Amino acid sequence: MKRNSGLTIFEILAMVVILGVVAGITLPKFRLALHQAREGRTKAHLGDLRGALAIYYSDNFGLYPSDEGAPETRLTAALTPKYINRIPFVDLDHHYPENLNTVQDRFDNRGDWVYSMLNGFVAVNSWMPDTHNRPISSW
Repeated sequence: MKRNSGLTIFEILAMVVILGVVAGITLPKFRLALHQAREGRTKAHLGDLRGALAIYYSDNFGLYPSDEGAPETRLTAALTPKYINRIPFVDLDHHYPENLNTVQDRFDNRGDWVYSMLNGFVAVNSWMPDTHNRPISSW
């Protein structure tokens, strides 16, 4: 008499195929959710930076901080630590290889911040589309 114990090769193959289909369906959704979370974090950082600039503006009689200096130090001396602990990072790993917290004075698609002292404008320095296919710089 033959004893039935364990799984046959066809049962194992069927399980592998089912797991492959499930992984193929869920992985792209997981990546999209991860990108949306990073974009949400960057939007929150942008809000923090804009809030710090607004408080600086009100404390300094309608003047915005100067946009002079190197990208690594621009806005840092004026805003830290009184208005914000540090200049936050732009977290867009799906578009740029590293997260930057530098501040440029013109748009050049580096994946950091861009700032103008004329009107206190600050935005993400990116021409790339977000997960909703809108320009990131329009946030």
